[in-house]
Amino acid sequence: MTTTVLPLVDLRENFDHDKEILSAILDMFMVEVPQDCLVLQKNIKSGDYTAAGLQAHKIKSSYRTLGINDMASILQEIENCAKNEKEIESIPHLLAQFNKDYKQVNAQVLYTKEQL
Repeated sequence: MTTTVLPLVDLRENFDHDKEILSAILDMFMVEVPQDCLVLQKNIKSGDYTAAGLQAHKIKSSYRTLGINDMASILQEIENCAKNEKEIESIPHLLAQFNKDYKQVNAQVLYTKEQL
């Protein structure tokens, strides 16, 4: 699979194409999101879906900030299932779907930083 550069259209506009700021945001993403994802994994594995929903909400905003909306949508589904206490059984399946693209998306974030 070919790694592509994230467009970061909104971020580029909001920060006047400042490469240092964009680089810092991508660095922050690569430090915080993996840690947050580990917490999400543990919450779901232990069956603490309330905590998982809150964690999914937190992580979702990071993906949306970078315009990675497909991953954010999966996290939104996890959050909704947990918050509404409906279709709880689908949460592990949604997590598996998220995990399927997780490493590739992280590689894309790193590649984007290199190309700034």
